[in-house]
Amino acid sequence: MIKQVNKFVNTFITENRLRLMPWLLRTSTLRILLLLGTFVLLDYEEINSLYIEYGIFLLFVFFFIKTDINNYWQIRGLQHMYGEFKDINRITEALRSTMKLETVLDMIMQNLTRELNYERAFIFLSVVEKQKTVLRGELGIGVLTEVLRQQVFELDDAEGIISRVALEKKPFIIKDAANDHRCEQRLVNLLNLKEFAALPLIIRDNVLGVLVVVADGFTKSEINEEDLTLLEIFANQSAIAIQNARFYEKIERLSFSDELTGLYNHRYFQEKLIEEFTKAEQKHTKISLIYFDLDDFKYYNDTFGHLMGDSILRSIGLILRGVLDDSACPARYGGEEFAVILTGVSKAETAALADMIRVRVENFEFEYKKEDRQKNLTISTGVAVFPDDVKNAHGLIDTADDRLYKAKRSGKNRVVTE
Repeated sequence: MIKQVNKFVNTFITENRLRLMPWLLRTSTLRILLLLGTFVLLDYEEINSLYIEYGIFLLFVFFFIKTDINNYWQIRGLQHMYGEFKDINRITEALRSTMKLETVLDMIMQNLTRELNYERAFIFLSVVEKQKTVLRGELGIGVLTEVLRQQVFELDDAEGIISRVALEKKPFIIKDAANDHRCEQRLVNLLNLKEFAALPLIIRDNVLGVLVVVADGFTKSEINEEDLTLLEIFANQSAIAIQNARFYEKIERLSFSDELTGLYNHRYFQEKLIEEFTKAEQKHTKISLIYFDLDDFKYYNDTFGHLMGDSILRSIGLILRGVLDDSACPARYGGEEFAVILTGVSKAETAALADMIRVRVENFEFEYKKEDRQKNLTISTGVAVFPDDVKNAHGLIDTADDRLYKAKRSGKNRVVTE
């Protein structure tokens, strides 16, 4: 009879005749009902064996204890998950508190290691280089930033794990990096990877980058599916923060850049000059100004048209960005006039750089040369240095301007420093 009851119950469960919810099968209520039903059946069948009754009773007690133990660990697991979700929520709130990309990336790294207990972490961001989108290392904990930024991954194949994560737009857990065919061993050796997870940073189906977290066995021994779920939530929120920071920096950049040349505009130049001049006074260092304009620019506008004139101005921006390093501040001062602020550079070095710009402009293949190669575009340049030549910021502009016009009167296409 007991076998028949079990078969009947199993049939109900298998065929779902009463549409019992799966959770109901694990409740104590159902087990109590089954226990009472079993004893009723035993009485009905007039089976009075104490061994059978106590055996059935102990069996159900075992199931009750097992259920309570499972429930306890499930509750503990839920409490743990709730705590981690609270941590994720607190972390993402912090990520939204800043619009600086550099700060956002640093916060992502710190929260992964300090709050989520990963030993190391790395971020690769998608960037456009030579009209091609690639993934470049941006920031990491456990590797020199300069070394990480030399790691570039193409997006036209999925041979390496970083590229694969971006192309397939899904996370991976790697248990044994040294022996996993999906991993580039160059990267594995460089970052000393063993067990790690790699997750895409996605916004509206656009991949902003790839996040890598490493379990080294110290603070976290392994990465499981539960960890991956939390990491995916964190990655999604991180992607939003990165996108917001990039958008903010783009808007901010547009507010102080010249739309045509991509250089800084006149307003930013004036603010930067005062800022750098104040620093130079306080630290007793040099600040230099290269000030130049295009010789006979009206001729090019009148001869080839204003669209060609705009093309020439854009090319000047390209030339300056190709010659100057990140410490310089190149600006379109107005019209065809340009200025460059240099800090900590001697007068001789400034003059040499100014002459390099002059030569680059004279030899540059501007668009107009397709129509007329008889005339090379040239510039006239004035140079002024604090404290060698002037005592205040306005004096830098005035002195460089005077020397620029001295270059014009002297025959153009030259640099004047005195």
